[in-house]
Amino acid sequence: MFACIYIPDFPVEAIVRVEPWLREQAVAVLEGKPPLVRVVALNEKARCLGMEVGMAKLQAAVFSAPANKVPQSSKSSVNSKATQIELSSRRTRGHPKPGLAMLRQRSAEQENSAHAALLDVAHAFTPRVEDTASDTLLLDLAGLERLYGAPATMARDLASRVNAVALEANIALAANPEAALHAARGFSGTTVLPAGEEAHRLGVLPLQVLLDAFDISLNNGLASDREREKLGEQMLDTLERWGVRDFRTLALLPEHALASRLGEAGTLLQRLVQGAGMRTLALCEPVTHFEEAMELESPVETLEPLSFVLNRLLEQLCARLEARALAAQELHLRLRLERRVADEETTTAQELAGASSHVVGGGNTAERTLRLPVAMRDSKVFLKLLQLELAAHPPGAPITKVWIAAEPAPPRSAQHGLFLPVTPEAEKLEITLARISGIVGERRAGIARRLDTYRRDGFLMDHFVAGEEPKQTVAPTMSDVEEPARIALRVFRPPWQLRIKLAEGRPVALAAVTKPVRQGELQGTVLWAAGPWRSSGDWWTENAKEESASKDPACPWHREEWDVALANGNGGSVALYCIYRDLASGKWFAEASYD
Repeated sequence: MFACIYIPDFPVEAIVRVEPWLREQAVAVLEGKPPLVRVVALNEKARCLGMEVGMAKLQAAVFSAPANKVPQSSKSSVNSKATQIELSSRRTRGHPKPGLAMLRQRSAEQENSAHAALLDVAHAFTPRVEDTASDTLLLDLAGLERLYGAPATMARDLASRVNAVALEANIALAANPEAALHAARGFSGTTVLPAGEEAHRLGVLPLQVLLDAFDISLNNGLASDREREKLGEQMLDTLERWGVRDFRTLALLPEHALASRLGEAGTLLQRLVQGAGMRTLALCEPVTHFEEAMELESPVETLEPLSFVLNRLLEQLCARLEARALAAQELHLRLRLERRVADEETTTAQELAGASSHVVGGGNTAERTLRLPVAMRDSKVFLKLLQLELAAHPPGAPITKVWIAAEPAPPRSAQHGLFLPVTPEAEKLEITLARISGIVGERRAGIARRLDTYRRDGFLMDHFVAGEEPKQTVAPTMSDVEEPARIALRVFRPPWQLRIKLAEGRPVALAAVTKPVRQGELQGTVLWAAGPWRSSGDWWTENAKEESASKDPACPWHREEWDVALANGNGGSVALYCIYRDLASGKWFAEASYD
């Protein structure tokens, strides 16, 4: 048993996949460079208006609606070609008139994305898939009856999976791939051809369906597409002159007479219309690259209209991942920015100076990467994370094109114990951490990880992951049971700067330059002092600038530490402090107090 998935008017379907509101409209797809722009694809509603493939753009404009007539209800799934200016101005528009068609420019990237989504559906159903054409796939369903049921059930299941990725397809099942191919191209909806009835069921199809499929099946690379198209037109004209216009009439012609006039091609055509064509499928590998792209005709300047574009792309991406039972571990966002006059002047200066330009595809690009703690597949979570990321790092210029790619990973599966505390959901936790980072700044929200260094406060803020397994510690021995009493150390952040009075190189009195929290703290005569303990590190690095000491954790450090006791004045108590001198600047600081 073989199945064929065929997408009628594939260029139109690729655009409607991005603009779902066009599903109820007449749509014409244009291609070419001015003034040779012509219609290359139509949907059925556009044909009913009288439009034809091959007519010029000026002729198609007679049937078209104004470009800015966008339904108000479509803003949740708005696309780039004619609606971005609507979102930026936020003006209310009415519905286009039912008798007018919508014109769209052909997009190779949208067609590649739709074809990749179709391959995802097919490979999730069976590993034996032939990538016949951009709008056609052939599937070998041998042995899948126990998994999916009867052929009619498999056809409905395939149709529902294709609809899940926002495409409408014709599905046909037959005993051989050629019969399934012709049935999918000739009949709408789902079709099942019982074995032995192929010739009878296919007999009503016109010859144009046969010759279109015939061009695909004889695509051996020995002739160009134009030559094959011309050959098909000549053969169709010859058969029509004989009065042959459907499959049934061609099947009734004498085989020897047909072969003597049309040669081997005529014999092959007759076997195909009889439903007897059998061949081995040329299997293809599953798609491993998940990317969605959209080119914006009107540049987007604010985050609100861009969110509609991101939402649509993320929904398509998650639908493809779900079809393959995968999730995303990383998201890569790439934005092409509008080229401004300042950028052109900078680029010209770089070219005159011999420097290389960082311009990609005629404009600057901005890239952001989201590394997720666990594999996810929720488009709403992805959208919120991208919104927070773009709010924290604005692109800096209007956006003309958007790419979103996902690194696939197996979906997470976790088994929680009965006696373990309940951890928050990973999606909600990730959004909460992103919001906190947007308020307090990057690398200031997460979990502290100690660094392998002797530097004080040698830690790094790492990304927090809920449910992370704690590191195994060594079990204590009998000698470790009795531990000495420990003194608590209360660290001052930031350290308090001091004025120190020295006698013979040792501190004898001090006062805080920074105002202390409690009255009388960190000032007075030193009762006794222990030290100094000198330490240094990272001296091998080249970054020795003083202003980078608080930013770069790898900058050199050289300090002299003391433990001092001060008379607290309140009842004669003594306060213990840890102070140090930064030998690079010569300044004194109070780092902590002992309890």
